[in-house]
This record gives sequence, C-alpha cells and structure tokens, in this order.
Amino acid sequence: MSPWRSLLPLVLAGSVVPHLLYVGWVARQNLHPDLFGYRAGAGLALRGVSPYPPDRVPPLVAAQFPGLPDIGPNWGFFLPPEGILLLAPLAVLPWPAAKAVWVTVVTAVGAVGAVALTATFGRNPERLPRLSLAVPPVLLLNPITLSAQVPGQTSLLALGCVAVGQWFFERGRAVPGTLLWAVPFVKPHVALPLLPLAWFLGGWRRAAGLGVAVAGLNIAGGLVSTGSPLLALEYVRGLADRHQSIPFNTAAGNPQFAGWNRAAIAAGGPVVELRVTGTLIGSAVWLGLLAVRAWRAGVRPSPAWAAAAAGVGTVLCSQALVYEFLILALAVPHALDLWEGGRRRWAVALAALLLIQTVPQPPVADFVAGLGVGGRVQEVLVSYRSFGVLSAAAVVLLGPVNPTRR
Repeated sequence: MSPWRSLLPLVLAGSVVPHLLYVGWVARQNLHPDLFGYRAGAGLALRGVSPYPPDRVPPLVAAQFPGLPDIGPNWGFFLPPEGILLLAPLAVLPWPAAKAVWVTVVTAVGAVGAVALTATFGRNPERLPRLSLAVPPVLLLNPITLSAQVPGQTSLLALGCVAVGQWFFERGRAVPGTLLWAVPFVKPHVALPLLPLAWFLGGWRRAAGLGVAVAGLNIAGGLVSTGSPLLALEYVRGLADRHQSIPFNTAAGNPQFAGWNRAAIAAGGPVVELRVTGTLIGSAVWLGLLAVRAWRAGVRPSPAWAAAAAGVGTVLCSQALVYEFLILALAVPHALDLWEGGRRRWAVALAALLLIQTVPQPPVADFVAGLGVGGRVQEVLVSYRSFGVLSAAAVVLLGPVNPTRR
C-alpha cells in the first residue's frame, strides 16, 4: 500500500472544509437560480404540469431572483424527465432545506469522487502516487467547481457519480455502477461519451445496460410526473426550439465555450452552433480518431487514457458551458499515469492544459483589453479555453496511450 495513502484523510478534510464553508455561505444568500429552477420544474411536473413550455419555469426563477434582472430571459428548463425524477425529493422540501440537502449531497459525492478518480481509472491504485494527493484540493477548490456551486449546477455531482460508479463496476457491482453513471445524463450532451467509454471498459453489455438505465429513468420520470412515458419527446422539441435562442448559450456570443467551433469562430471561420446533429457528428469524428490512434499504437489503451479521451471529447465536441468543464477531470488519471510512466513532458503538458481551463475568464478579458489588441487577436486570446481543449485533444491523440511504468 502506498505510504501516501495515510495522508489522504487529512488532505481530503483540508479540501472539504473550505469547500463547505464557501457553499454554506452561498446557501445563505439568495443565489442558486439554476437549482431553484430545476426544483420548480420538478415541482410543476409532480403536479402534472409540463415544465418545458418557456412560459412556465423562467418566470418563477425571475420572480425569486429580482436582483438578477437577466436571469429570466437567459433561463430555461432544459433537463430531461430523468432530471425531474432526480430532483423530485427537493421539490417536496422547503427551499432552504432543499438548498442544504443539495450542497451536502453534491459536496459528499464530489469528495468521494475526488478520491475514487485516481483509485479506479489509474493503472495501479494500490501504489497511489503522491501527486494524486493534489487531486482533492484542486478538484474541490478550483474556480470552476466553486462557481458551479453558486447557481446550483450538477457538474460536481456528475463527475463524482462517474468516479464512484467505476469503483462499483470494478468490484462487480453493475447495478449501482450503472445507476450512478446514468446520473450525468441529466445533461445528455455532456454525458454522451460515457456510452463508448462504458463499452471500452466493460464491453457492450455495460454500454447497453447504461443505455437501458437512462431510457428507463426518462420513462419513469414522465410517468411519475405528467403521467406520460413520452414526456422526453417534449423535452427534445423544446431543446431544439429554445436552447440556443438564449444568447448566453451560443458560441458566437459566449467566448467561454471551449468546443472546436468556438476556436473556429475566434480564428475567423464560419459561425457554427453545435446543436444535436452537430454534437453527434463531432463525437463520431472524435471517436473515429481515437480508434485510429488506438489501432496505430498496437497495444490496448489504458483505462486512464480512455477516460481522458471521453472527458476531453465531451468539451471538444459539444456546446458545454464553463461549469461543465469539470468533466475534464477524467483526464487527471492519465496525466498521473504519464508522470509515473516516465512520460513527464506529456504529463506536464496535459496537466497545464487542464489547469488553464480553471482560470476565470473575466481577468483574462481585462488583461487582454489592457494589452490594447483588438480584432482577431483579441478573439483568439479571450477564447483561450477552446484552444486549450484543442491542445489537450492533441496530447491525447499524439501522446502515449498506455505508458509503461519504470
């Protein structure tokens, strides 16, 4: 057993306590507009009213947060019926209690996931590398994680569920593993790469089981709310009609997006917004590139490399907002493997590109403005997240897929 493992409880406590102090302060403010909207939508659905028409939930959010005048026009209930099922317990609680339960559960799952991340996808969990001690504080205290807790987003919960679910899979506990991996599908565009990752790690049965679980949860969400097993179809129609009518959700209007299309826009290329079809096509291209890379390597890629490919591919191929970039933490075990395997330049490059994503965008925009540059140069500089993800994708594709340990 690694001698560093004995320090893990102390490191974890040192990460969780300040995280909880921060989210506890946030919970006492009139914040969490996303969580309020999710809970309100689930409450409407449990009363038999569909939350998907744009005149249902956004006005409730705007009324709750009068100090945020832009929140109404820039908000929409975009969770599938599975999300209604997940958030139903919060809908029956008073708002203060619902906030407390949410931040407690999300923090707990995220903390356990920070440990499980390197103890599952890593190639030698019993020989815990000392650098893995940096994972809990970096994951729980970086600006993206903390900022995601302000509106009440699901990203830390999703990442924790993937890591803990993999822990169950590795111990032959397929049912809890599958259910935990189904949780991130409350944001399907972010969770989509989990299906090929499940196939790679556990074969077609694991992938099929995950698909069945997600479909079943969406059917159940419709049945226990409006009574319709096809409520998901209304969700899909609403997503296509409204999601990118909100300026904040467009790559052209938001330089914080990190998909390939934002890099193309910044470089002067055509404006491409990644809707469902574009996301699926991009994901298929990325999967094809990964398959070619694995074939050319001549060895079976490591689970850590596959997880890194899934995390980077999520942000690269979809229109994910900044708080969803936590999925990039799936690349951390691969960076540690590269370091432990003696491929330290690759490890440092990947780690640096991941850390770039955590740098808040407003200070960068102010710095760029202070440089006095404009036009295309300014667009490229403020779109640093997109070019960072493109570079991380290059590291995954060009670097070792299964580094040999010394």
